[in-house]
Amino acid sequence: MNDELGTALTVIPKPENLYIFIDESGNLDFSANGTKFFILTCITTTSPLTDREKFLALKYELLGDGFEQEYFHATEDKQTVRDAFFDIAKQLNDFEVHSVIAQKNKVNFTLYEELTVRPSNSGGLIFSKKQVEEKLCKQLGETLVKWVFRKYKEFKSVNIGKVIIVFDTLFNKTKQEFMKKYLKTYFKKNFNIVPYINFHQVKSDINCQIADYCGWAIFKKWENGDLRSHDIVKNKIKSQFDIFQSGTTTYYKYR
Repeated sequence: MNDELGTALTVIPKPENLYIFIDESGNLDFSANGTKFFILTCITTTSPLTDREKFLALKYELLGDGFEQEYFHATEDKQTVRDAFFDIAKQLNDFEVHSVIAQKNKVNFTLYEELTVRPSNSGGLIFSKKQVEEKLCKQLGETLVKWVFRKYKEFKSVNIGKVIIVFDTLFNKTKQEFMKKYLKTYFKKNFNIVPYINFHQVKSDINCQIADYCGWAIFKKWENGDLRSHDIVKNKIKSQFDIFQSGTTTYYKYR
């Protein structure tokens, strides 16, 4: 029995930290002038350092070729740079990509507008609306991290130690604190773990830049039907969830 117990103990995986890097694509203009989609994309990895020096080597190579390459950002980079970045990313084996897609004209206005009522000087009432992006982002963010965490916990042979979530610098400080508090409460209630949640600029971390590039590839597919970049990294993309797919009501038309 002791030998069997010892053998069983040795096969328990060592706890690994799960890193989730989240980037957004599209804008939050809910009108005919805005993008058709708003998408949250994440890369997940337990090895955020593995082979990342290849991107640094690419940066120095580009600098030597006359490119002003401070960091990598898909919407701003030249196609030559994108091709080189994607060529490295597709060869990495330590991350996967997940995304949640919102078709914006299917989003009920209650998820992005807040109605306020105040008395007027004449004794009547004044009705006004303001945009509150955090409601929609809360729903998309919850859906994304819930799927990712459950996938790792239930379907992968990974013993998760800590969860570190890194968002792009979405929102102002007040709204960031709202997202932190909400997600920590959600994780504690549903998974009995409290994640570390951070908001960093894309240029601060190469993994944020990988998330940016993969998110851009997915966005181009949904927004424009452009599969060029998507198909390069499609083996990394494990889920693309259209959260309002079953919805039949549209609240405005695109141009």
